[in-house]
Amino acid sequence: MIINKENQLREWFTRECDPIRKVIDGLDIGWGGVQRRVTREMIMQPGGHHLDVACGYGTFLAQMGWRFPENRLFGLNIDYKGAHACIHDLLSEAGVKTLLVQADARSIPFPTGAFSSISCFMGLQDIRINAGIHGVKKAMGEIMRVVEQYGYVTVVDELPVSEFKEYLANIDHDVIKEIPLTVDVKWKRHIAERAIELYADGWIAQTELTDAHDKERLFDKVYHDMKTSMEEQLKKHGFYMPFDNMRMIVFQKI
Repeated sequence: MIINKENQLREWFTRECDPIRKVIDGLDIGWGGVQRRVTREMIMQPGGHHLDVACGYGTFLAQMGWRFPENRLFGLNIDYKGAHACIHDLLSEAGVKTLLVQADARSIPFPTGAFSSISCFMGLQDIRINAGIHGVKKAMGEIMRVVEQYGYVTVVDELPVSEFKEYLANIDHDVIKEIPLTVDVKWKRHIAERAIELYADGWIAQTELTDAHDKERLFDKVYHDMKTSMEEQLKKHGFYMPFDNMRMIVFQKI
């Protein structure tokens, strides 16, 4: 049932895209099966209030709505403009009811212990781009504040385990699950080359840079690093995997 819903939402999400962009943007719906795997493994209190931090387009909220229809879902994002403006239509198309809140994850506007569970799907790296490691630590502190005692937090990201443990160093928690994840995507050059341009643009959009020259210089660096990785993968494997070394960590507040 969820796979069918994914396919329908993907078709809607990419309805105005050219064939290559359909492939690239279509990955946002389901993430090559990763989102289904995560919702199978995460721990949600039946009927509880759940907050998804840095919810972006809302695709992970859609997955949770399909998997946990009895829970009340909340989404938090720093903005709902630009690419993120489609979240309302996306969730409506998915048939998932969610209360959306616009706020910085470093200052979550909910009282202490307001949620029985919290998730953050590929959002910490975006916070790090914008606010650095200190910003991620502050966001993690806020997440742990608004989850109730013995509540569960699920985080999925590409961050190294050592770095993630640093974010949790001063937070009382028990790790319940730690699962490596693989995005089942293997792109040929003609798709990969366009994808890295889009991803480099997305990286710049996460920053607070306003100067055009600063943006251009950072874009050149980010694009160069992505292109180097792409070329290495194409040479070694004959295909490009846009996301690698993802990891799911579920921990409980104690």
